[in-house]
Amino acid sequence: MKFKEMSKAELYELAKKFNIKNRSAMAKDELVKALSKYEKTVSKNDESSRQTVTSHMPDQPTQEAYVPKKDYYIPDRYNIDTVVLLPVNPKKEYVYWEVSDKTTDSFCRKFSTSDPVFILKVFAGEDESVSELASVRVGKYGNWYFDLYCPGQKLWAEIGMLDATGNYHTISASKKIMMPADRISDLIDEETWMTVGENIEKIYTLSGITDLQKEELLSSARMHSELFKKLHKAEGGMSSSTLAHKGGE
Repeated sequence: MKFKEMSKAELYELAKKFNIKNRSAMAKDELVKALSKYEKTVSKNDESSRQTVTSHMPDQPTQEAYVPKKDYYIPDRYNIDTVVLLPVNPKKEYVYWEVSDKTTDSFCRKFSTSDPVFILKVFAGEDESVSELASVRVGKYGNWYFDLYCPGQKLWAEIGMLDATGNYHTISASKKIMMPADRISDLIDEETWMTVGENIEKIYTLSGITDLQKEELLSSARMHSELFKKLHKAEGGMSSSTLAHKGGE
């Protein structure tokens, strides 16, 4: 910028714009000198900034090739001889099974049959006291729900095949499982379940409730406690025949 060709008034306005100190006391030559110095300083800083920005420009990130996620196929069967019985509740059981192709082909060759029949059975008991509870015709693999009321009994399932003459041959058997009970347990784990007992009033007091609210809560707690005791006593006193009749209903 040609400062020498400007008037003092123009130079003063520029000095005011660039916030040059002591400008009001400067003569025209001093204003020219101060503005020239300021211009050189600004130009030098701009050049330095451009170099800094250029030298620290990050490399452009390379776009990675898209790799589709692999879908993991869950097969309908695994071609392994298996049968599993799982209890749902005291009166319902879930069973799933499978007979492999190798076992099926071997059975067909051994018993000279081309159309094997698969049978799923459920048994109860142990040792010499065993009873067959259910028997259904099924496919080579699948699952089935049974409605067998057997609280506290040992159950297991078998998958087998019929030969040409109708004789049953076991292929695979599940593990024996204990069915759950249909009543409240007689055992109480005091270490797991916190018992409040006589501390209930202290807990209510510490909670900051009024005496009236505390009395209402204590009355409700006593009522629930007595009801629970009566129900527990009634369940424990039921006979097995009574429970069996209830399950049949």
